[in-house]
Amino acid sequence: MCYSPEASFAVGSVLAIVGVATIRKALRYDHTMLLFSLFPGIFSLHQFLEGIVWLSVDGAFDAKIFRYLYIYIAVLLWPVLTPLAALAAEADPLRKRVRYVLFAVGLLLGGYLAVKLANAAGIEVKVVGHSLSYIIGYDMTPPIFIDYAYAAITLLSLVTLRNRVINVIGIVVGASFLYTFLEMKEVWYSVWCMTAAVFSVLFYFSISGPEHHRA
Repeated sequence: MCYSPEASFAVGSVLAIVGVATIRKALRYDHTMLLFSLFPGIFSLHQFLEGIVWLSVDGAFDAKIFRYLYIYIAVLLWPVLTPLAALAAEADPLRKRVRYVLFAVGLLLGGYLAVKLANAAGIEVKVVGHSLSYIIGYDMTPPIFIDYAYAAITLLSLVTLRNRVINVIGIVVGASFLYTFLEMKEVWYSVWCMTAAVFSVLFYFSISGPEHHRA
């Protein structure tokens, strides 16, 4: 993968535009999709943060706060926000109960990871190939099943929702998770988040437009 500050800023800029359009579409046509409509904008911010981190790797300035913000979004936000967004979008009462469970598990996982990050010695960044490697100084590295639980909570929330576009997003992002985690573990955060960011433009199409809201 050939990533760079220019790539991060370019993706972030496109997603900022898509993000505004997606929020406006949700506000106009489907309030149950409001949380999902935030995803492109959040990914936009995430890519801008990584662009700043890229600019700091040669030691030109201290980007500690940007490294932490990037990791906080990557590690803590998605396992909580994704099941919450799916819960808000779910119409079926029985399926909604299951989503409450996923959201509760996501909160527990997010709490555990928040404690681990709070006790970490720091976050270092280095360039590996053409991507960034984020090295978190955990007092004790979380067990491997935590990574899989993180993926399961976020991806199940997407692939089980009755929305074909979001199902596609879940499948594609899930496939990229497996590939990056197994083949590019050292730069997993950077590569997987960039891939998910690119495909987050599809959230715009997951919201029903005027063709489904005619009198």
